[in-house]
Amino acid sequence: QPMESIEPGTDTSPGLQLPDPKAPSPDREFDHKWALTLLDRALAALAEEHKAAGKSDQFEALKPWLSGDTECISQAEAAARLGVSEGAVKVAIHRLRRRFREVIKCEIGQTVSDRAQVDLELHYLLEALL
Repeated sequence: QPMESIEPGTDTSPGLQLPDPKAPSPDREFDHKWALTLLDRALAALAEEHKAAGKSDQFEALKPWLSGDTECISQAEAAARLGVSEGAVKVAIHRLRRRFREVIKCEIGQTVSDRAQVDLELHYLLEALL
């Protein structure tokens, strides 16, 4: 076998490309992107539901509790922004999270042949996000 340099050549060849051992595997990267895409689709579906119900402001105020971006806003601030009590915000967040899970499960249900696999896929989705 002819020897190949692992250094980029001076000609037009890029040399031998070695994969980065620290990089995630292509399968892992695909699963991670699939999980993020699925979450984006679920968020978009919830945004549309709230828009149709005339509650876009409420969705935008509570969305950080779905995406994990709550460092910049407290429930008290969200309540003041929406003009409701903090207790009402807590209930609305609980309901929004429950609906988010339902939408995610529905999205997963469209990708599996057997509805019994939805919970397994949901568990795998959570692993893929880590």
